[in-house]
Amino acid sequence: MIFSNLFLSLTLHLITSSAAEEWCYEIQANSGCKGPSEWNEVSANCAKGKQSPIDIITCGATFDSNLKPFKFEGYDTEKEFTLKNNGHSAQLALDGQGTIEISGGGLSGTYTASQLHFHWGSQEKLGSEHSLNGRKYPIELHIVHEKKTGRSEPSGGSTTGGGLAVLGFFYEECSSNENYNKIVEGFDKIAKYGNSATISNVKLQDLIPKEEDLKLFYRYEGSLTTPLCNETVTWTVFPTTIKLSKSQIEAFYTKLFYTGDQVMTENFRPLQKLNERTVYTSGVDAILPHTRYLLMSLFVFYLTSIS
Repeated sequence: MIFSNLFLSLTLHLITSSAAEEWCYEIQANSGCKGPSEWNEVSANCAKGKQSPIDIITCGATFDSNLKPFKFEGYDTEKEFTLKNNGHSAQLALDGQGTIEISGGGLSGTYTASQLHFHWGSQEKLGSEHSLNGRKYPIELHIVHEKKTGRSEPSGGSTTGGGLAVLGFFYEECSSNENYNKIVEGFDKIAKYGNSATISNVKLQDLIPKEEDLKLFYRYEGSLTTPLCNETVTWTVFPTTIKLSKSQIEAFYTKLFYTGDQVMTENFRPLQKLNERTVYTSGVDAILPHTRYLLMSLFVFYLTSIS
């Protein structure tokens, strides 16, 4: 019970405490709030050594056979969710909707979904929080899960048991994605801070890539990407992107507003240092380019040595 109350008090990634009123994103910093470079004044956690997001260098990731595919429960069921403008993002509440859980994937237990939200850029800037080999994307989705209590399984290597497990997905521009029509249309109803709207008949599995495309992912231990920046997150970032049309992407950075009259754009935290952490990968695909390079080098060395 103490464990559960602790994480509920963090409001699962997007804090609504008095601290949340003090911090803001860089694009808002001239309005008197504290931008990312000053978040350590809001919470000392923001200056610690295991912060998120990071740039994921795929050829530097360590393959771990413990990172088996995820098991998704409740992701395939149509549900009714509440979409809300919380002043920092568009957030979809997932709790109170029956069983929506994940397990497997190298996690040491079962995690229950609590909410999802988005980070995006503007016409001028790409807005994903994480990057992949230095590449950023227009939008990033975070699905936040809280560990179920009553389980105490040992963890080791990349098999992890942090209090929160967040699944991260990138978006890229392509054709229109009808599975996002209800969310994009809902932005008109939640333009202002505090507004909410009901989104019906939504399946979470329709909002993310197909399950067979989620076997390759990257894993590291990190933090919330907003104050209080608690280092309690087991991060999973998938390289398979979600496709949206240009107009759907533009809706994110044109239709919503921060707590005032400023359009909600560039709501992402800058990249943080990896420091001594290890990024793990579930598949050998990530290390193949490096392996090919080594094999080619050996082959060239062999040819030159016999000539």
